[in-house]
Amino acid sequence: MKKTVIICILFVSVLQVFGNTYYYKNNKKVGLSLKKVVSRATTNIDYYVNEYGIELGITDKLIVKTKNKKTLIIYLDEFNLSIEKELSKDLYLLKTMDKNLTINIANKLNEKNTILYAHPDFIKKRMMR
Repeated sequence: MKKTVIICILFVSVLQVFGNTYYYKNNKKVGLSLKKVVSRATTNIDYYVNEYGIELGITDKLIVKTKNKKTLIIYLDEFNLSIEKELSKDLYLLKTMDKNLTINIANKLNEKNTILYAHPDFIKKRMMR
């Protein structure tokens, strides 16, 4: 009985930490928790920790893969986005007007059936092998 109560408490606390902020990875939600905000003249990055303990930096950019460019044009206006760079055919680096909306916009785009995937352009620490 004690173990069940402890497990329930741990589960509820994890839900509170990772409950509202998430991103999609392989069509599955991955929880995020804000760690710190770094503001400098040249960069403005929010650092999050995902539910696997990996630190991810998020700016005002996101990566989007579409079924075709025509559908992307509609979403540029809807979400107030601009094309930063075309990375390959139907793969784009987009810029949001408000960095605080990057995760939310990426999630909304990912849920559209004309978008193959969308996620923030994550900044990760280099790992030595």
